[in-house]
This record gives sequence, structure tokens and C-alpha cells, in this order.
Amino acid sequence: MIPVLLIAKSFVRQNRWLLMALAAWPFVIGAFLWSPHGKASSTDVADLLQQEVFYGVAVITFLASSAIYNDRRSRRIIGVLSKGVSRTQYLLGLLVGGVCCAAAYFAAVVGSVLWLVGYSHTALTALLALFLYGCLACMWMAALALLFSTFAYPFFAAAIAVGVAAIPFAVPRAKSIIVPSALIHDALSFAPAVNWTMMLIALLESAAILGLGSIIFAHRDVTVSVE
Repeated sequence: MIPVLLIAKSFVRQNRWLLMALAAWPFVIGAFLWSPHGKASSTDVADLLQQEVFYGVAVITFLASSAIYNDRRSRRIIGVLSKGVSRTQYLLGLLVGGVCCAAAYFAAVVGSVLWLVGYSHTALTALLALFLYGCLACMWMAALALLFSTFAYPFFAAAIAVGVAAIPFAVPRAKSIIVPSALIHDALSFAPAVNWTMMLIALLESAAILGLGSIIFAHRDVTVSVE
């Protein structure tokens, strides 16, 4: 487990400036809605949240899709794998790092919304669900992006992952299988209760996707230059 955490820490450190910008973004945008004379309207906050949730999931997906490519280009991946770290641990470390970035971002989203609407038990419960749903949606998307990035360039890996996640919009029945759209929908609808079943499905599917990615990655030659 220690190698996984070290890889995750390295991933976060490499993206620390972008992560700082991500964490500041909800407050910067929220400043345009804030007023010392009253709370922001629920409609404005809902529109803002919709943008921020989709923005966060998209950024984490692109970060995950480029992680392997960046490590191969810098030759860092050879040093990591030569220390007895398995490829499954390597991918898991990148996924954990992506989830850490997502957690920091959605914590900032929750903080900015509480700043705009004020504290209440109802708002805190709904925002806690949004935090969990957002992190799990990012986990699922990051796992899929890592899977495709084992054999495709970052842009194509991210594009394919986004395309797969968009399938439920054309085929509603796919929501029970491709869960990010359902998680985001529940997050933005401020459901009064957390859908633990959907969260469990997201966790299991993320693990299955990462497992498939590790199988493919095990047969890839990482010593070949990507330039």
C-alpha cells in the first residue's frame, strides 16, 4: 500500500499548481454571485454548480489520461517500476492521486456554496452527497481514462472516456451500468438521501476497469520513447 500512496503523492505534487487553481476556481466564480446584503439565489447557485461539477470531472479525466504519457516521456515510469512496484500498484497510485485532486476540488465547491447560501443542516447534507458523488464520478472517469491511456494518446484516451460516459444521454437504460451520469444527476438534484447502491456500483466498476487496464498495461513496453 505504501508504493500506491507514494505514487499518489507524487501525482498530486506534479499537478499541485493546477490543483491550487482548481481549488480557488469555485470561490473566484462564486465571488461574482456573492453580495454582503443577502444570499445568492438558488437558481444562480444551481447553474453555477452544474458548471463546476462538469468542469471538475472533465479536468480530472484529462489529468488521468495524461499521467502515463507524462511519466513515459520523462522516463520516470522506468525508475518507479524498477523498484519492485507492480503495474497494478502504479495504476492504482495514479487513480488514488486523481481522487485526491477530485476531493480537494469538490471540498472547495462545497465550501463556496456554503459561503453563498449560508449554513444549514439541509444544505450541508445535500452538499455532502454532492461531494461523494463528485469524487466517485471522477474516480470512475479517471479509471476509464487510465484504461484507454495504456494504449492511446492522452487526448484520444480522454475523448473516448467522455464519449463512453455520454452514452446514457442517448441510451437512458445505460445509466445503471455507466454510472457517472447518474451520480452527477443525483448530485445536481440535491437528493435528500445518499444512494449507497449507486456508490457501491461506482466503486466496483472502477475496480474492474482498473483491473482491465492493468492487464493491458502489463503487455505494454514502457521503455519505448513516446516522442
